[in-house]
Amino acid sequence: MKYSALSDTGLKRDKNEDNWNIVLDADGNPGGFIIADGMGGHLAGEEASRIAVEEMSSAVLECVSRKIGIEDLKTLILKHINVINDKILNYAENNLGGLKSGTTLTAGIVLNRQLCIVHVGDSRIYRIRGEKISRLTEDHSYVAALLKGGLISSDQANHHPDRNRITRALGFRDNYLPDIYLENILSGDIFLFCTDGLYEDMEDKEILETVLQEPRETVAKNLVEKAKDQGGSDNITVIVAWM
Repeated sequence: MKYSALSDTGLKRDKNEDNWNIVLDADGNPGGFIIADGMGGHLAGEEASRIAVEEMSSAVLECVSRKIGIEDLKTLILKHINVINDKILNYAENNLGGLKSGTTLTAGIVLNRQLCIVHVGDSRIYRIRGEKISRLTEDHSYVAALLKGGLISSDQANHHPDRNRITRALGFRDNYLPDIYLENILSGDIFLFCTDGLYEDMEDKEILETVLQEPRETVAKNLVEKAKDQGGSDNITVIVAWM
């Protein structure tokens, strides 16, 4: 399995509040891919995403070292999710003087020929199979709900003033639990993990074309540079994994 990853502040932010990690198993193979997009002023977002990635990395290591069923897997993951949420809430209460701190969290845990997806917020996982790109996650956002309900069009969603309004995230007192589900992995599949700084500035077709370019080692860099060329309005984090 090969992978390419990069995180960039972008052109219009003072600091990078994204965090990410690729967790290696005991044999040195990638066992999980994690990204988080922090939210909040000062150091709030940066610390929230750091907490989420650090704790989720521990969860991934525990998952790949044990052969357990999906229900036990969900229980294990939710245990760590609750720890993350409590840590973020405690950090905000003790260090931010009432300011809120939160983060998205999107992860893929490799379990033989399946990918266990853990997802809360509006970061995304795409799968490229052959020459087709598919989004595997659903945005937990106000605009996504409007779009799903048929109240706005895709074009309206792309330009909606509340398109960054999250309805579910870690650091919320309610509505913080992730979606957890399995996706089959076929030989040749490519999985792309990204924060909204990528897809807000690039169309799916352009993402697909860039991922399919060689050499693989420069794919993450090429994606980030193209997003910056088209605005770079937010932090940009991408992980691309070839199965």
